[in-house]
Amino acid sequence: MKRLKDGFTLIELLVVISIILIVSSMIFIGGNSGAGASLSSSLRIVSGVAQGARGQAILKNAETRLIIYSDTSASRDIEKYRRFFGIVYGDPETLGADGKPTQWIAATQGTYLPEGIYFDPTIASNTSTATINLEYPRVKAVSETGDSYIYYAFNSNGTSANANDWLPIRAGNLDANGDLVPYDSAGENGFLKAALIFRKAGTTTKVTDPDAVN
Repeated sequence: MKRLKDGFTLIELLVVISIILIVSSMIFIGGNSGAGASLSSSLRIVSGVAQGARGQAILKNAETRLIIYSDTSASRDIEKYRRFFGIVYGDPETLGADGKPTQWIAATQGTYLPEGIYFDPTIASNTSTATINLEYPRVKAVSETGDSYIYYAFNSNGTSANANDWLPIRAGNLDANGDLVPYDSAGENGFLKAALIFRKAGTTTKVTDPDAVN
Protein backbone atom coordinates (compact mmCIF):
# COMPACT_ATOMS: atom_id res chain seq x y z
CA MET A 1 0.00 0.00 0.00
CA LYS A 2 1.07 3.52 -0.78
CA ARG A 3 1.86 5.57 2.28
CA LEU A 4 -0.14 8.77 2.76
CA LYS A 5 1.92 11.93 2.63
CA ASP A 6 2.15 14.05 5.75
CA GLY A 7 0.74 17.58 5.63
CA PHE A 8 -2.53 19.37 5.06
CA THR A 9 -4.56 19.46 1.88
CA LEU A 10 -5.83 22.81 0.57
CA ILE A 11 -9.32 22.06 1.90
CA GLU A 12 -7.93 21.27 5.34
CA LEU A 13 -5.95 24.52 5.36
CA LEU A 14 -9.07 26.48 4.41
CA VAL A 15 -10.99 24.81 7.22
CA VAL A 16 -8.25 25.66 9.73
CA ILE A 17 -8.14 29.30 8.53
CA SER A 18 -11.94 29.50 8.79
CA ILE A 19 -11.83 28.21 12.36
CA ILE A 20 -9.16 30.76 13.26
CA LEU A 21 -11.28 33.57 11.80
CA ILE A 22 -14.36 32.38 13.69
CA VAL A 23 -12.44 32.16 16.97
CA SER A 24 -10.95 35.62 16.39
CA SER A 25 -14.43 37.02 15.80
CA MET A 26 -15.66 35.37 18.99
CA ILE A 27 -12.81 36.93 20.95
CA PHE A 28 -13.66 40.37 19.53
CA ILE A 29 -17.35 39.93 20.23
CA GLY A 30 -16.49 38.54 23.65
CA GLY A 31 -14.73 41.79 24.50
CA ASN A 32 -17.91 43.68 23.73
CA SER A 33 -20.11 41.13 25.47
CA GLY A 34 -17.83 41.53 28.50
CA ALA A 35 -18.85 45.18 28.67
CA GLY A 36 -22.43 44.06 28.09
CA ALA A 37 -22.17 41.65 31.00
CA SER A 38 -20.79 44.46 33.17
CA LEU A 39 -23.73 46.64 32.16
CA SER A 40 -26.21 43.89 33.09
CA SER A 41 -24.43 43.35 36.40
CA SER A 42 -24.49 47.10 37.05
CA LEU A 43 -28.21 47.29 36.43
CA ARG A 44 -28.74 44.53 38.99
CA ILE A 45 -26.52 46.39 41.47
CA VAL A 46 -28.41 49.65 40.97
CA SER A 47 -31.74 47.85 41.34
CA GLY A 48 -30.51 46.25 44.57
CA VAL A 49 -29.35 49.59 45.97
CA ALA A 50 -32.71 51.16 45.08
CA GLN A 51 -34.63 48.42 46.87
CA GLY A 52 -32.23 48.71 49.80
CA ALA A 53 -32.97 52.44 50.02
CA ARG A 54 -36.71 51.76 49.93
CA GLY A 55 -36.35 49.13 52.64
CA GLN A 56 -34.45 51.56 54.85
CA ALA A 57 -37.18 54.16 54.40
CA ILE A 58 -39.80 51.72 55.66
CA LEU A 59 -37.58 50.33 58.42
CA LYS A 60 -36.52 53.73 59.77
CA ASN A 61 -39.81 55.47 58.95
CA ALA A 62 -37.71 58.25 57.49
CA GLU A 63 -36.90 59.80 54.13
CA THR A 64 -34.14 57.85 52.45
CA ARG A 65 -31.93 58.73 49.52
CA LEU A 66 -30.01 56.67 46.99
CA ILE A 67 -26.92 58.78 46.39
CA ILE A 68 -24.46 58.76 43.47
CA TYR A 69 -21.03 60.37 43.75
CA SER A 70 -21.07 63.17 41.17
CA ASP A 71 -18.60 65.69 42.56
CA THR A 72 -17.10 67.88 39.83
CA SER A 73 -14.57 69.82 41.93
CA ALA A 74 -10.87 69.71 41.17
CA SER A 75 -10.33 67.47 44.19
CA ARG A 76 -12.92 64.88 43.21
CA ASP A 77 -12.16 61.17 43.49
CA ILE A 78 -12.00 59.91 39.90
CA GLU A 79 -12.33 56.29 40.99
CA LYS A 80 -15.68 57.07 42.61
CA TYR A 81 -17.00 59.50 40.00
CA ARG A 82 -20.46 58.36 38.89
CA ARG A 83 -19.60 54.77 39.86
CA PHE A 84 -20.04 54.97 43.64
CA PHE A 85 -23.54 54.47 45.06
CA GLY A 86 -24.74 54.71 48.64
CA ILE A 87 -27.78 55.01 50.89
CA VAL A 88 -28.52 57.60 53.56
CA TYR A 89 -31.59 58.20 55.69
CA GLY A 90 -32.71 61.38 57.38
CA ASP A 91 -32.07 61.84 61.09
CA PRO A 92 -35.56 62.48 62.56
CA GLU A 93 -33.97 64.47 65.37
CA THR A 94 -32.75 67.13 62.93
CA LEU A 95 -35.88 68.16 61.01
CA GLY A 96 -35.85 71.69 59.62
CA ALA A 97 -38.71 74.16 59.36
CA ASP A 98 -39.76 72.53 56.09
CA GLY A 99 -40.02 69.12 57.75
CA LYS A 100 -36.94 67.85 55.94
CA PRO A 101 -33.97 66.42 57.83
CA THR A 102 -30.85 68.56 57.96
CA GLN A 103 -28.58 65.66 58.79
CA TRP A 104 -28.22 62.26 57.14
CA ILE A 105 -27.01 58.93 58.44
CA ALA A 106 -25.16 56.44 56.26
CA ALA A 107 -27.07 53.16 55.96
CA THR A 108 -24.27 51.43 54.01
CA GLN A 109 -20.58 51.90 53.27
CA GLY A 110 -21.40 52.31 49.57
CA THR A 111 -20.78 50.17 46.52
CA TYR A 112 -19.08 50.59 43.14
CA LEU A 113 -20.32 49.71 39.69
CA PRO A 114 -17.96 47.50 37.64
CA GLU A 115 -15.15 49.34 35.88
CA GLY A 116 -16.21 51.01 32.65
CA ILE A 117 -19.86 51.48 33.68
CA TYR A 118 -21.09 54.89 34.84
CA PHE A 119 -24.23 56.74 35.80
CA ASP A 120 -24.91 59.18 32.96
CA PRO A 121 -27.62 61.81 33.59
CA THR A 122 -27.32 63.18 30.04
CA ILE A 123 -28.89 60.31 28.10
CA ALA A 124 -32.43 59.98 29.44
CA SER A 125 -35.29 62.34 30.14
CA ASN A 126 -36.69 62.63 33.67
CA THR A 127 -33.27 61.98 35.21
CA SER A 128 -32.77 63.33 38.71
CA THR A 129 -30.31 66.22 38.97
CA ALA A 130 -31.03 67.12 42.60
CA THR A 131 -27.83 67.17 44.64
CA ILE A 132 -26.80 66.93 48.26
CA ASN A 133 -23.41 67.61 49.88
CA LEU A 134 -22.15 64.91 52.21
CA GLU A 135 -18.95 63.46 53.59
CA TYR A 136 -20.30 59.98 53.02
CA PRO A 137 -20.21 57.56 54.75
CA ARG A 138 -19.63 60.00 57.63
CA VAL A 139 -22.69 61.79 58.98
CA LYS A 140 -22.62 65.43 57.89
CA ALA A 141 -25.19 68.24 58.05
CA VAL A 142 -26.49 69.28 54.63
CA SER A 143 -25.44 72.89 55.20
CA GLU A 144 -21.81 71.90 55.68
CA THR A 145 -19.34 71.35 52.88
CA GLY A 146 -18.77 67.91 51.41
CA ASP A 147 -18.74 65.97 48.16
CA SER A 148 -21.65 66.44 45.81
CA TYR A 149 -24.04 63.52 45.23
CA ILE A 150 -26.99 63.27 42.88
CA TYR A 151 -29.85 61.56 44.68
CA TYR A 152 -33.14 59.71 44.25
CA ALA A 153 -35.44 59.89 47.29
CA PHE A 154 -37.92 57.55 48.98
CA ASN A 155 -40.60 58.79 51.35
CA SER A 156 -40.90 57.37 54.85
CA ASN A 157 -43.63 54.96 53.71
CA GLY A 158 -41.41 53.52 50.96
CA THR A 159 -43.02 55.32 48.04
CA SER A 160 -40.81 57.09 45.51
CA ALA A 161 -40.31 60.84 45.66
CA ASN A 162 -38.98 60.59 42.09
CA ALA A 163 -41.91 58.84 40.43
CA ASN A 164 -41.18 58.01 36.78
CA ASP A 165 -37.64 59.39 36.99
CA TRP A 166 -34.91 57.45 35.20
CA LEU A 167 -31.51 56.39 36.48
CA PRO A 168 -29.46 55.74 33.31
CA ILE A 169 -26.13 53.93 33.15
CA ARG A 170 -23.81 53.31 30.23
CA ALA A 171 -20.43 51.92 29.23
CA GLY A 172 -17.65 54.42 28.67
CA ASN A 173 -14.32 55.81 29.79
CA LEU A 174 -13.12 58.90 31.61
CA ASP A 175 -10.92 61.34 29.72
CA ALA A 176 -7.90 63.20 31.11
CA ASN A 177 -10.22 65.74 32.74
CA GLY A 178 -12.25 63.02 34.40
CA ASP A 179 -15.26 63.57 32.13
CA LEU A 180 -17.29 60.64 30.86
CA VAL A 181 -16.68 59.70 27.23
CA PRO A 182 -19.26 57.09 26.18
CA TYR A 183 -18.09 54.37 23.82
CA ASP A 184 -20.64 55.30 21.19
CA SER A 185 -19.09 58.75 20.78
CA ALA A 186 -16.39 56.89 18.84
CA GLY A 187 -18.92 54.84 16.91
CA GLU A 188 -18.47 51.78 19.12
CA ASN A 189 -20.80 49.95 21.47
CA GLY A 190 -23.58 52.49 21.21
CA PHE A 191 -25.96 49.82 22.46
CA LEU A 192 -24.28 49.62 25.87
CA LYS A 193 -26.74 51.64 27.93
CA ALA A 194 -29.60 50.79 30.25
CA ALA A 195 -31.74 52.42 32.92
CA LEU A 196 -33.85 51.98 36.00
CA ILE A 197 -37.25 53.71 36.28
CA PHE A 198 -38.61 54.61 39.71
CA ARG A 199 -42.33 53.94 40.11
CA LYS A 200 -44.63 55.85 42.46
CA ALA A 201 -45.25 52.81 44.67
CA GLY A 202 -41.51 52.54 45.29
CA THR A 203 -40.84 49.68 42.91
CA THR A 204 -38.48 49.97 39.94
CA THR A 205 -38.53 48.87 36.31
CA LYS A 206 -35.41 47.83 34.41
CA VAL A 207 -34.95 49.14 30.87
CA THR A 208 -32.56 46.98 28.87
CA ASP A 209 -33.56 48.13 25.36
CA PRO A 210 -30.85 50.65 24.38
CA ASP A 211 -33.17 52.34 21.88
CA ALA A 212 -35.47 53.25 24.76
CA VAL A 213 -32.65 54.99 26.65
CA ASN A 214 -32.27 58.17 24.60
